Amino acid sequence: MTSFQFGIGERWALVAAIGYTIVNVMLRAAAPSIDSALGSLIRLIPVLVVAWVIVLREGARELRPGRPEFIGARPIALLLLGGVASFVLGNILYFGALREGGLGITVGGVHGGVVTGGLWMSALFLRERLRVAQLGGAGIVILGLGAIGWAQTGGSIGELWWLGLLFALGAGTTYAAANAISRSVQRRRPLVFITLAASSLGGMVPLAVIVAVRELSAPGSVVADPGSAGAVFLAGFANAVALAGLAMAVRTAPVASVNTISSGNVVLSFVASVVIFNESGSAPMIAGMILVTVGILVAQLRRSAGPGSPSRAAPLPPPAPDATPT
Repeated sequence: MTSFQFGIGERWALVAAIGYTIVNVMLRAAAPSIDSALGSLIRLIPVLVVAWVIVLREGARELRPGRPEFIGARPIALLLLGGVASFVLGNILYFGALREGGLGITVGGVHGGVVTGGLWMSALFLRERLRVAQLGGAGIVILGLGAIGWAQTGGSIGELWWLGLLFALGAGTTYAAANAISRSVQRRRPLVFITLAASSLGGMVPLAVIVAVRELSAPGSVVADPGSAGAVFLAGFANAVALAGLAMAVRTAPVASVNTISSGNVVLSFVASVVIFNESGSAPMIAGMILVTVGILVAQLRRSAGPGSPSRAAPLPPPAPDATPT
């Protein structure tokens, strides 16, 4: 018997999609003229501050080697690496995709990379069993995202559009990797804000170094107007909500499902562009949005499992005060 699966993990993934939509709307409204590295740095500040304030209030026991709650050096290193991958490398690839391929190709490529990356990373690294409906839904999402990208490019595709697509797919893959790392670290117990704190630190330090080195080597090269900088900073709070939603989602839901649902922010962003900015969508774009929505719904279908069946990712147990990591 087939049932529709939309549990707590999937709901948190929807929260992430809404958060990313707010980010897109704010950045679209500001039309920012800001350096890509500086913009990434400013956007990351709210995430880092919120996460570390909460972690330090709790004593940061999971990050202190002398405490029994210490999660270990390897998980911390993985979280730092995930931050570098998504916040630094991913953003650099993202801006390269915008430059070479344009917005349409970038949006389709990034989310295609997130969905497909989530699939093979779930199977290869996390050993999560992929369902037929999950694979089929992800395929439909990718088709829909491709239609959205094609509709937005129109007849003004640059000669290096294929390079922009590769950059976008690479950026999406780094975001999927960060999600996979978050789930692997949280498999034993929930560590939402520890995850955000470590990964944001992993992205903040390299970005700060990049901005400082560029400005010192060529004063005035890192530019930003106050309006754009302020909008990006506020968007960072929505970004913090979205990242927290993803961290909560992967605690109980497979990474592939989380990435599929979070890609729904493309649909929500399209709706916002029509309602808020009075933009009109072409027939291929509307068709793409419908495909994305259908794919998300299909990916949540599953056959009812009997007792003891491992059809769903096991929820993470509550943290145990006396648990000693191995």
